[in-house]
Amino acid sequence: MAIPWSQWASLGRPQEAELGRPFASHNQDGRLEVFAAGESGIFNIWQVAPNGGWADGWHSKGNPAGVGIQGHVVGRNADGRQEMFALGDDRALWQKWQTAPNGGWSEWKSLGAPASGIGLTERFTVGRNQDGRQEIFAIGSDGNLWQIWQTAPNGGWSEWKRTGAPPPGIRASDRITVTSNADGRQELFVMGGDDALWHICQVGPNVGWNDWVSLGKPRDAFPEPQDRDLSQPVAERNADGHLEVFCPGNGAFCNRWQESPGSNVWRQQGWNAKPPPAPGVGIVWLDAALNFTNHLEVFALADDGALWHAWQVDQAPFWSAWARLDFPSTGIREADRLTVGTNQDGRLEVFVVGQDGAVWHIWQLRG
Repeated sequence: MAIPWSQWASLGRPQEAELGRPFASHNQDGRLEVFAAGESGIFNIWQVAPNGGWADGWHSKGNPAGVGIQGHVVGRNADGRQEMFALGDDRALWQKWQTAPNGGWSEWKSLGAPASGIGLTERFTVGRNQDGRQEIFAIGSDGNLWQIWQTAPNGGWSEWKRTGAPPPGIRASDRITVTSNADGRQELFVMGGDDALWHICQVGPNVGWNDWVSLGKPRDAFPEPQDRDLSQPVAERNADGHLEVFCPGNGAFCNRWQESPGSNVWRQQGWNAKPPPAPGVGIVWLDAALNFTNHLEVFALADDGALWHAWQVDQAPFWSAWARLDFPSTGIREADRLTVGTNQDGRLEVFVVGQDGAVWHIWQLRG
């Protein structure tokens, strides 16, 4: 049964800036908070109560002195404090954190760059170890994956460490994505230079890493045999703990999953493929999250300008048909992608940037 959704609503924008690339996170007390990039740094806005309304206007978190921001993600410490990580135009990583759960913020501080002559690219993400220590994964200008991690929960940070790349290298145009197995081991996914999806996982919770392994790429048999062009992977965990990874592929989405929670065996039949949202409509970006019925739900920006979604169901073919969530009255600025937040009560909320430079949102309702 489909979950009902609200209408689109605007969260506005600061007077001094158009917004871009929103990122949804949540406070220790369950209130959602959205962080978006503006010309003068990062801006944030938050729910005034869990599952409730939003603060009256955006607040500036600025940028490091003399440094512009070119990308950002948000993680959470073991004690629930949110932490922003931003790529500076100096090609170094910067951080800013809540000084208390649900509270105010520190000043910006640099975590530096991997090594002399090696800067960071916009492809970075944040994961979390089983013991609560945050870990940053980033592609360096040398084409390798680099990591830096907290040395204790809520604590300081290690030096940068080079993790390398799969044998064919890492494709330069795609995001990287990380999630955690049921036993707490982190698992990271990248697109390889051979156009296949590669992954690497921790050998145990909180410790080192295995070698790179390929998950291959889907191959269509009709109208003539050819590989699908996977891109922009995103990985999520199912309600029972097994991981699943999604990629746009030839305008549709392709997915592959672990045979069981924590398994090194991934769907032995290879990749599954779901048709495009509608005839002549292709997917350009997607994200996924677990909804309050404990089913994964995929959200896709499509080349018709609309937001579409599909969700797991309990009978074959185990995914719903695509449904259209339309778009704000201003339209969607596709280049700024989308982000999904989870309310304290489990309802999902999707945020996009409109053509007016404001952040717009739409959310699930409980019937």
